[in-house]
Amino acid sequence: MSTISIHDAKTNLSKYIAEAKKGQKIYIGGYGKPEVALVALTPQETRGLHKRQFTIAKGKVKAADDAFSQETEQTITSLFLGK
Repeated sequence: MSTISIHDAKTNLSKYIAEAKKGQKIYIGGYGKPEVALVALTPQETRGLHKRQFTIAKGKVKAADDAFSQETEQTITSLFLGK
């Protein structure tokens, strides 16, 4: 495929993504000169990208043992149970 402009890429991004998924290489650049290529990722490249990792707060955030008093627990329970 020929080189498309950045404006055209932004305007028709979903169309170009669909073409890339079919195996086409989409070149994006300015003044007809390619600067970057839009290509589909292989399953090996996408493995692990969708997992969320919360390692920064791991083990640092926890509820205190006395987070709710017995009275608060009873109030919450009565609200949920309609008593």
